[in-house]
Parts: sequence; structure tokens; C-alpha cells
Amino acid sequence: MIGLDAAQEWDAGWVTGGGAGEVSQRFFVSYTGVDVRWAEWVAWTLEAAGHEALIQAWDFGPGSHFVGEMQRALSDDRRTVAVLSAAYLESAFATEEWQAAWAADPVGTEQRLLVVRAEDCDRPGLLRQVVSVDLFGVSREEARIRLLEMVRLGRRKPTVEPDFPAGLPAQGSPAGPARSAAPARSDGPARSAGSAGGSAEAAPTFPAELPEVWNVPPRLGRFVGREQQLAAVAKELAARGSAAVCAVHGSGGVGKSALAVEFAYRQMGSFDVVWWVSAQDPELIAGQVAALGVELGLADGAQWPAVAGELRRRRLRWLLVLDNVEDLDGAGVDGAGVAVVGPLRPADPWGRLLVTSRLVGVAGGGVEVGEFSPDEAVSLLTGRVGSLDAAVAGRIAELLGYLPLALEQAAGYLRQTGMPAGEYANLLARRLGDMVGRGRVADRPGVTVANLWELSTSRLRAERPEAAVLLELCAVCGPDPVPLDLFTSAVDALPDGPVRQAAGDPVQWADTVGALVGYSLARRDGPALTVHRLVAAATQAAMAVPERTATTAVVVRLLAATLPADVRDPAGWPRWRELLPHVRTVLDGDDSRWDDPTAREVSWLCDRTGLYLEHHGRPDVALDYLHRGLTLDATGLGPDHPDTLVSRNNLAYAYKAVGRVEQAIALFERTLADAERVLDRGHPFIATFQANLEGARAAAERRRRA
Repeated sequence: MIGLDAAQEWDAGWVTGGGAGEVSQRFFVSYTGVDVRWAEWVAWTLEAAGHEALIQAWDFGPGSHFVGEMQRALSDDRRTVAVLSAAYLESAFATEEWQAAWAADPVGTEQRLLVVRAEDCDRPGLLRQVVSVDLFGVSREEARIRLLEMVRLGRRKPTVEPDFPAGLPAQGSPAGPARSAAPARSDGPARSAGSAGGSAEAAPTFPAELPEVWNVPPRLGRFVGREQQLAAVAKELAARGSAAVCAVHGSGGVGKSALAVEFAYRQMGSFDVVWWVSAQDPELIAGQVAALGVELGLADGAQWPAVAGELRRRRLRWLLVLDNVEDLDGAGVDGAGVAVVGPLRPADPWGRLLVTSRLVGVAGGGVEVGEFSPDEAVSLLTGRVGSLDAAVAGRIAELLGYLPLALEQAAGYLRQTGMPAGEYANLLARRLGDMVGRGRVADRPGVTVANLWELSTSRLRAERPEAAVLLELCAVCGPDPVPLDLFTSAVDALPDGPVRQAAGDPVQWADTVGALVGYSLARRDGPALTVHRLVAAATQAAMAVPERTATTAVVVRLLAATLPADVRDPAGWPRWRELLPHVRTVLDGDDSRWDDPTAREVSWLCDRTGLYLEHHGRPDVALDYLHRGLTLDATGLGPDHPDTLVSRNNLAYAYKAVGRVEQAIALFERTLADAERVLDRGHPFIATFQANLEGARAAAERRRRA
């Protein structure tokens, strides 16, 4: 939340202090800057009831010594009212304040420490032992009654006889007991002026009420997780003073807008004005700013300088949300939307600007929003689909890469079709590309995972075609990180064109990779690039079959050019480990799609992959690859080609490794006979095949003796 003195920056560690004159009771309101509006309302309500409340927003003026005022507030006879929230619990200053009150009255006989909760949060440690009062989730009047009841000293004996427990009122008494009430206060005029940190000239708005100027979209009915990101947004805005700008960035579908909406609702008590601007089309921003001007009483058509001037003149606390900044206004990806965001930056201490965008660095610093955690993803699915088993929900979430939009889409599809969740999970596993367009999300009509990234990819193709090709190459790889030197170490295997040129130049290559990261279409982790599995699936789905096959063939050539041929040499194992997931992905499919040159590369990859897996204890998996390699060689090269003989020998060796010795002997015998028939006498292959056959026969003999 915001709400700070014009001379001060908004800091999550700030609390109240300072004051004078004693009335019936003296209070010190302890809070963080995030909850200043709650603190103001508490202080106002206490003073309207005849008490004195010391609060930083009102009592710390220019020239005040913060530490001295705080020491004086904590050392006299004041009772401390702690305004508890998640931010309060993280504040070192706030912790010192409530602990000082606790130390002054450890058993609570004097009730020196009073706790009110401004949101649903834990009461850890010693705070759990203090009975608290919740002010959130109730009406203003109910909150006022709760607060004043809490601060009353002495017994809570009612002024009239309570209801008879059997349900019948006692003779001569009203139907229910009258609640003792402090003097009511006037709500006062709507706030139009006063200091940003608070004002006794106008009654503070009850924090649970919407600001008078407000156009934020409805919040999600069931918002899941994101507590760390919400806290990070609050901290980012708090730390930036009079130029408070926070950019929430991340890939499409992670819930950036939902996070911004949730932040606005949670912090609405901090602002007099909260205005939502859909910024995807920069041409429409001016009209939405003019609409804000109309709400403030300006003539229609007012531009931002006039609107900002009116906000500043009236010293209104405002939050402007620029949602979905995507068009770079001609600046290109390196411009990162500065032309859109820059003119709207706050120029006074009362303003805050929150931006959401897929672009990284759109407003300097920022908060990254990624996929859900597994627990959050399961919580969303089971919350949306009532009878969904948690284990099945976990499988669906994993297959969808924990992307929030995809999870919402999956929940919608399950509700709309009534399909059993296990069957849906099987379809995702087998046909992810076909499923990404199915299902609807209520608040995003027409938007699915299948078309979510179309705008970003179309701009990428126009501005950096080499980056678009790189995205397609990564999309046909596996979901694991793709080493960037897969492309730069085998430039000649790349197709002629922009991506080949970029891969051969370190500066162009850095720009190419940076473009993918800048559009949040990929994440760079050191020397590797990771493309979310759903971004990959959508990218593949947008490619025609011949184009997808050609792209996969490029990756086949890159892998064949990069992987060490000697799979038994430990020096090459690290390279095999990092590329094996991508090898298995590109080899997954029908071999009839390959042209002859690619079929030779695929055969080599199958043979080497089979040998690597056999050597590393997976001969069961190795057999399929070795058999495919042999089939491709026999079909493309003929049964007597030396490469075919080698492939047959390797398959026989794997048969022996899995204990199928008789099959191994038969295949070795055939291979040796063909080699002696077609190869020159003394060819080294003949000696190798002979030794392997003798080894298999020896193994069979040992088995018989056993």
C-alpha cells in the first residue's frame, strides 16, 4: 500500500510515533507503510471516540527526529495498537515496536499490546498469544465497533441484561442486548486534499472501500498463490520514491494481469485514484487517460500532463496500471516499450505506476512472474474441478508446464466436456499440440494457449527473423535447456539465411538470443536456452508439416555434427547427457518423413544413441534405437553395405547385453558370414565380428553350465 508524507518515501519499515496531550487513553499506532490507510482509519476512529492516537503519518513533521520520536512513543504509558499484515510481519522496525510493547507487559495484565489484523495473515510466535481483532471483511461500522470494544478497559459487562439462553427475551428487556458504543463519528467529506501520508482535515477512507475513482477489472473469484510476487511489487513500488514504477513481466499466460488486478484490490485502501489502462495498442492510451481526466473534473480530451497536474494539485494518492505493454512504438525490441511508459512515470511522491508486459526491462526494474509451483497448480485445478483427484491434477499440471492460463483452460475443458481427467491427461501426453487450442477461459474469450503468443512471434518474425527461426529450432527440441553452442559449434549445419549469419557472429548471436528472452518466449540460463513446453507446442502447431519436418531435420544435422561418435569415451559423456533429451525428442516419430541425406543422419543418431544407452545400463531402451538404425541402413544402403553390417553387429551386441544370447549368436553369425562374403579378406570388421561371435558363444556356454 501507499500513503506517505510528501517529504518521505514510502518504506515498508515505517511506523508511527510522536504526539502530545493526554486524553482518556493514549495510543501508539504501529504499522508499515503498506498499511498506512488502515493505520489512519484506526487513529481517526480512536480520536473520534475521545482518545489520543499517535501516528507517524500525522505526527512526524519536517525536522522530526525519527528515532527520538519513536523512543518517546514507546517509553511512555501509551498502549500500542499493531496493525498486522504480512508486510508488517516482515518489517524489522515493526517487530521492534510490538516486541517493546510486549516486554513492557509480558503477561498482558495492562493490555499494552493490542493487535488488529488488516488482512488474513498468520500471527506467529508470541503474537499468537495475543487475542486479535479482524477489521477486514466487515463493514465500516462493524470494524469501528470491534476496534472500540477492543480498546475498552475493565470488564465487558453489557449495559442491559443479555438474552435468556433458551431464546426467549427476559421480562422488560429488549429482544437483544444493546451493544455499548462509543460516540459515532461523521464520515466526513470525500478526500480531495491533504498530505500524502494522512490528514486530520478529512476523514480517512475506510480501507475496505473502493476509491472514488476506480475502473479496475473484476478480480478472480479464486486467486491462487503469488504471495511472494505481490509482496515484491509492493516492495518495488515502496523503494522507488517519487519515481515509483514497477514492471511485472513474464511470458504470455502466466497471469501478469491477474496479479496486477489482485494487487490493486488488496491495496485499494492506499489510494484515492486507481485507473486501469489497456496498453496493448498505444493509440488508445490517450483516450483512456482523457477518461481519467473526466473523472477528476477536467474537460474531455485532457492529456496526461494536465491529468497529472490535477492529481498533484489535489495531492491525491494514485495508482496507474498500464496493462499489457506490447507495442514498442517503433523502438524495436531493444527499446523495450520506453516510449509508452516513459511519459506516464510519476513526477510527484503520491503517484505509483504499475506496468505489465511480456517485455523484459520495459520500465527498468521489475518483478518476474513465472509458472505456478506444483502445489499452486494442483490447488487451481482441484478448486476449479470439484471431483478432480490431486494425483491426476498433478499429472495434468506437469504436462502443461504449470502455466496458469493452460491450467485454467484445462479446467474449463474438463468442466465443459465432462471428460474423465485421466483420459484428458493421456491425450495431453500423446497429442499436446492438438490439445492446446481446446478449452475456454471465461475472462479471456478467444484466447487459448494455441494463439497466446501469436502477436509476439509475428513481431519477432518482422523485427528479427533469425530469432524466429531459432525459436522454431528450439521448439522441435525437448523441453530441457538447449545448449546454445549446439547452434554456434556447427554453423555449417544451419540453413542459409539470417540464423546462420547470426550464429557466426557473437554480437548478432547475443542480440538474437536476447530478442527471444526480451519477448519472454524463452528463458536464458547461462549457456542454455529454455523454451516452455507450451510455447514449443504452440510454435510447432503454427508450422505446416513440411516446415516442421525441415526444421527437425536441421536439428538432426546439428546433433549429428556435435555429438561425440565414441560413446565409450568418458570425455564425451557430459555432452551426451545434455543433448540426449533433444536426441530422443527429434527421433520420436515416423522415419518415412526423412529424405535420404537426413535418413543417413537419423540412422547414425539411432545407432550412437543405442550404444550410449546400452553402455550406461539401459539396453532395454537401446534395442529400439539400434533396430531403427539397422532398418534405415538396410533400406537406404542395402543389406550388404558396411554401415548396415556395423548396425547389425551393434544390435546383436545389445541382444547379448539383455540376456537374449541365442538371438545375439544368430545375428552375429549372419553378420560375420555377410562380411566375409562382401569385404576384403583381412578387413578389420571381420576380426571384430568374429570376436563378438565367440564372446556370445562363450556366454551361452556359461549359461548352460550354470
